Amino acid sequence: MTINFDDDLNRQLQDPTFQQLWLRETIIEYIEDGDYREFFRALEQVIKARTTVSEFAGKIGMNRVQLVDILHGRTKKPSFVTIGRILSGLGYSLDVKSA
Repeated sequence: MTINFDDDLNRQLQDPTFQQLWLRETIIEYIEDGDYREFFRALEQVIKARTTVSEFAGKIGMNRVQLVDILHGRTKKPSFVTIGRILSGLGYSLDVKSA
């Protein structure tokens, strides 16, 4: 039996603890390498594990097309406010800790 990576990831993303750890790791990578595409791909995967992108966009008061453009890397360097808005919509907040 072959396990498809995306199917396995989707299964794991049903666990809220895994979602949080997954996003945390991708944020750390984003900070280290400056490439936000993987972070926003992870956000999209978490959103889709919970709901549809359209429903989530409505929940956070954002246009669906604008959100999809962000998630697919078609928006250059989304603002910190936008990142916070998406994370907040998922029930997360940003935290600053000593390194």
